[in-house]
Amino acid sequence: MLINKMERSSPDGGPVLNALRRMLGYRVSIRALIIAALVFGIPYLIVGLIWSSTHTEHLAQVDGVDLVVSFLGAIASWPVLLVADVCMT
Repeated sequence: MLINKMERSSPDGGPVLNALRRMLGYRVSIRALIIAALVFGIPYLIVGLIWSSTHTEHLAQVDGVDLVVSFLGAIASWPVLLVADVCMT
């Protein structure tokens, strides 16, 4: 049955693959990529910094390099920590 469906599909991959090829075919400049990274990255880092600054209970037991790495990890992974914090309360 799967073989019959594959035989009936169009040779170009179908509408989903065509849309994907069309989307990936756009040319984007490095400048546009940098701007997009800044537009999405700066708010992400600001929220992560606020989240990490207000949730520091786990940092009391660590010091030195471990403290820095743990704090930076909390900034980078604040969405996961937010979901975990909501689910545990």
